[in-house]
Amino acid sequence: MSPSSSALLLSCALALADFAAEPVLHIRKRVSEVQFTVVAEDGSGRPLRNLSANVLSVRDNGQTIADFHLRAASDLPLRIGIMADLSGSTAVTWEQVRTSLIRATGDLLQPQDQVLLVEFNQKIQIARTIQQPAELARVLPAKEVGGLTALYDSVYLTCADREFFERSGPRHAALILLSDGEDNLSLRGLEDAIARAQQSNIAIYTIAMHRRKAHLAGDTILRAMAENTGGRAFVVRDGAELQVALATIGEELRSAYLLDFRPAQDDGTQLFHRVEVAPIPGEHLRVRTRAGYFTSP
Repeated sequence: MSPSSSALLLSCALALADFAAEPVLHIRKRVSEVQFTVVAEDGSGRPLRNLSANVLSVRDNGQTIADFHLRAASDLPLRIGIMADLSGSTAVTWEQVRTSLIRATGDLLQPQDQVLLVEFNQKIQIARTIQQPAELARVLPAKEVGGLTALYDSVYLTCADREFFERSGPRHAALILLSDGEDNLSLRGLEDAIARAQQSNIAIYTIAMHRRKAHLAGDTILRAMAENTGGRAFVVRDGAELQVALATIGEELRSAYLLDFRPAQDDGTQLFHRVEVAPIPGEHLRVRTRAGYFTSP
């Protein structure tokens, strides 16, 4: 492959650095305070809208955090990245995905919210900010799908878009990834994509479309992205189930909480701190959040 062809494949619509020019993930920021998005569910799996800090325990690398702050995220604007995989492996289901996205986004967005629509295959084809749901019908392609898949690189670069996710102060951020989980081109790996989302406190919700009894290799990848960032992985059979999944995601985003605490001083070594947020004994609820945070000199 010629150098010009390589540059074309690896160009990015977000105008960030070229994939090949960036090193493997290195985080160089000492953390003075960390924030986690928390979703709490009752025994029936329904989101709780009256969660109290008194029923939670927080542990940072096994150490109990006694002083933490919990607030509802429902009054914060949503910054949602919707990532649509346009590669050849998703072509069969694309029309159902497109139709369901257009229908569901109208119910999801409120006036203060914004969507970053990202379409990708071997590279990011389009990255466009949307505030009106009707814009999706004009932007999402009807048939132009195909090509290889740079899933990890595309997720990494989308989560690194600080201009969109952090420009307006406090916000509640999430990524909705519609893909089969296949990657056959990225220079980064799964761990890099997850780490970038964790650093930005972006929960990744993944949706794959196929028969639920079929366990595909990509499902494991998508589940890892979701579980390690505090999101959730869905497998749907058709457009109707896809709309239910999108509605469920919307309900979770509107009933989530933000948990803040100040971590203990580290020794200057780059580390990953594993954080456990759990109900105290006797409380019958389930709590979901991302796996932890990075700290470094």
